Amino acid sequence: MTAMTGAPHEQTVAAAATLRAMMRRQELRPGDRLGDERSLAAELGITRSRLREALELLQAAGHVRRRLGRGGGVFASDGRIERNLNTIEGLPDITRVQGVRLVTTVLRVELVRAGPLDRRLLRLAAGASVYHLQRLRRTDDGTGLSLEDTRAPASVFPDLDAQDLTQLYRCFRETYGVTPTVSDESIEVAYATPAQADLLGVDPGTALVRLSRLTLDDQSRPVEIGTELFVADRMRFHLRRYGVTGNPHRPG
Repeated sequence: MTAMTGAPHEQTVAAAATLRAMMRRQELRPGDRLGDERSLAAELGITRSRLREALELLQAAGHVRRRLGRGGGVFASDGRIERNLNTIEGLPDITRVQGVRLVTTVLRVELVRAGPLDRRLLRLAAGASVYHLQRLRRTDDGTGLSLEDTRAPASVFPDLDAQDLTQLYRCFRETYGVTPTVSDESIEVAYATPAQADLLGVDPGTALVRLSRLTLDDQSRPVEIGTELFVADRMRFHLRRYGVTGNPHRPG
């Protein structure tokens, strides 16, 4: 995408205003689809290049996101990242399909002796070791999104500290042949400590969402304990619930 330089064209500004009016008229919620570029350009009677300029204005203001590929198009947005609780995808994959590039900084990775909680949840013997990993996630404009603290058994992931850890689940799959399959997660409210606030670029005491998880692979073997702190007003969490039969098509 090529960023516009100078003042936007009058037709670009008018198209952006028309798109905003369409979104209000249709009462679109964040995540709802407005349409695809071809149909929107035809509806507005402008070229696709002019439409893209209008969408750039709206995306910069946090009003829309564009997604590529199957199921892509233009979607209403309020600037928040949506984290679907029904999937076990890593955060970089989640943000990429929402048109947001994530930058991951590895703050710490070291081999340590497993503590009581590690041994209990990861089913490790006394004296076992785990890799302790801490990472910071930001969007490509530098906006802090989350802090993650992870522990993984060294017996399953030898030499983990020598790997590219910016996309951990991809590393698990491609380097070790371990496929994360089930994640047992819980969510609660927390508040940023001064150290956390400094890393995330927020004020101390800012509301965070703490997500704690235990991840199992396709052999029902525990492979990760994770705790992730998200800046609350930069995220949205989505969950689809089913009836007792597990049939998603059965009316509630």
